[in-house]
Amino acid sequence: MIYTAFCQDGTGRGTIWIDKVEASTVEEAKDLARASCADDWGYEDQSQIHVLGIARGNVEIADWEDLEQ
Repeated sequence: MIYTAFCQDGTGRGTIWIDKVEASTVEEAKDLARASCADDWGYEDQSQIHVLGIARGNVEIADWEDLEQ
């Protein structure tokens, strides 16, 4: 199943990472999202990544505007 994942740095700062992952369960999707986000951001420690949410399906984001911090 395809899931759309939303992740953020564990400090709660910075942008939100959004991408799709293919997994059998929500827990597997969370693990894959955390690993993929850490890789994209160059983090060696995946525990620095917080998974904000997992949505079923390939969600199309029509608009997104991060707050300046």
